[in-house]
Amino acid sequence: MFRLILLSILMFYLQFLYAPAIGLFQTVPNLLLPVVLYFCIIREGIKGLVLAFLLGLALDLNLPSSFGVSALLFVIIAYTTGNLKKYMNRQQMGMMVLLIFLANVFYFFGASLIFSIFNTGNELPAGKIILLSFYNTIYSFVLMLLLYLLDHLNIRISQK
Repeated sequence: MFRLILLSILMFYLQFLYAPAIGLFQTVPNLLLPVVLYFCIIREGIKGLVLAFLLGLALDLNLPSSFGVSALLFVIIAYTTGNLKKYMNRQQMGMMVLLIFLANVFYFFGASLIFSIFNTGNELPAGKIILLSFYNTIYSFVLMLLLYLLDHLNIRISQK
């Protein structure tokens, strides 16, 4: 659990320092969503919802006009992922990629819908959302694989 918290902090910094440089068509990919998905798939219970809420609030700190949107969407995604994981095997990579894609589509469409309702000027056209969802799915899948490897890496410091 300690490693995942450190990884969450690292991903938070990468989101604000690195993600704008790799954006597509003046949009920024969400690097925190794979952390939420990974944590909800690997861990049980309320911990995934708490992490999703905290990471969503941290992401929302950068955009005061949409404060709470990412937290709300992350919690919905975490809850849904937690309920869907009991129907999936870890060997079903196709289902995992589909789940990652659907979570990305839900996040970007949900955020755009909320932005359009409250007229914040941050809404995106549907084609751009689909393209960004595919783009973020690739990043999410790679990051989830890296998170899996780092989570299962046994590093021991031994003194002789």
